[in-house]
Amino acid sequence: MGKVLQLLPSLALPLTHAHARYCLSRCSARGFRPISSTAATKMSTEHYMFGPYKIEPKEVFYSSELSYAMVNLRPVVPGNVLVCPRREVKRFIDLTVDETSDLWLMAQKIGSRLESHHHATSLTFTIQDGPQAGQTVPHVHIHILPRKGGDFESNDEIYDAIDEKEKELKKKLDLDKERKDRSIEEMAQEADEYRSLFL
Repeated sequence: MGKVLQLLPSLALPLTHAHARYCLSRCSARGFRPISSTAATKMSTEHYMFGPYKIEPKEVFYSSELSYAMVNLRPVVPGNVLVCPRREVKRFIDLTVDETSDLWLMAQKIGSRLESHHHATSLTFTIQDGPQAGQTVPHVHIHILPRKGGDFESNDEIYDAIDEKEKELKKKLDLDKERKDRSIEEMAQEADEYRSLFL
């Protein structure tokens, strides 16, 4: 029939070229869309939540029916963004099949554009799934980090940097200490820049 894509030892799906084209066309039909200036008016009334936190629509630069992408409050490297499901879902295992597909297809598309935009040569995609994994906001999110040679002395140091930023964010959220984060204006400007990559 075709190649078999094995997701888990107990789950196998047949994958043919026709099936792959069908899946991609369904995702396109589902409505991946850049947030253009025309959509900006609609965006101002759209509702985005990141766990218990309301996200300013101007921080969001790309969305679909099931997912959205936003700039990061405390980026580890230039272009470090987050892709989240629209539904408030705490753990990766609780995503539906459609949400999982939509989330990763969006991450793939955004990663490709940001890698090129930032003249990077690689990408790190990471999920911290649950508090013991370093997740500070109880909402599934994929970190996308454009990477360049020498950005960290040892490649695995990026995970320490992500953990450190997450700890800083948790302190801010828990203790509401003096804000050392980027301003909403800085984040909106970056989101505008990234929006233009998808027009």
